[in-house]
Order: sequence, then C-alpha cells, then structure tokens
Amino acid sequence: MTPESSLTGALSNAPTVGHLWSSEVAGYSIRCAVKLAEPDGGTRILLITDRRLGAYNDLWKPTGPDAANSYEFSAIELRLNSKGEGEGKVSLTGKVALDSAAKTVGLENYGALPVIFKNVRRKAL
Repeated sequence: MTPESSLTGALSNAPTVGHLWSSEVAGYSIRCAVKLAEPDGGTRILLITDRRLGAYNDLWKPTGPDAANSYEFSAIELRLNSKGEGEGKVSLTGKVALDSAAKTVGLENYGALPVIFKNVRRKAL
C-alpha cells in the first residue's frame, strides 16, 4: 500500500468539512482542512478533496511541460501573508508529502508549482 492510497482511503471515511465550488456542475467535498500560523505572521491553509479536481472534465487539466499525477484526491495549499493576501497552489502536477514539523501533509516543493489561485484574500467576518 502506498502513502497516496492510504490517504485516499482515509479521505473516503472522513466527514465532509466544507465544499469547493467552481464553474463545474458539481462541487468538491473537502475532507480535510488545516490552518497553520506561520512564523512571519502569515497563514498556511491546506484543503484536501476526496476526488481529483477535474476528475470528470478537462477544466482543471494542467498545461505546460509538467505531467499530471495520478492522485485520486487534490490538495490545495493557500499561503497568505500577515495582511491576509496571497496565492494558492494545487497538487495537480506536484506531490503531496508529509510535513512532520506541522504534523500534517502539504505540497512538496511548493515554490516550484504553478500558481492556480491568484489574489487570494482573507475575508473579514
């Protein structure tokens, strides 16, 4: 059993903690959500869906030289600065790896992945 298949199995048994809606007909169930404070005053948010973004269409198909991975789930990592502004990246072409310091998973080599969500902002409640 691979770490990816173990995570897929765990996600299938996890409760839905939210939804991600896009221009697609159906949304994506978020099965894991983690918010981490960064030392610089920023915030790192990790969302994991139980199925791959674009699993049933080409709307999320990666462009460029990087090949898509075969994960059955998607990990979305948002990074916001201390002002609540930032960006987000997705595991469509990257790997998900254990972040032992934060005791969670995250996107491996975050800096090398393409930005998917631009102008992300924290909304005041």
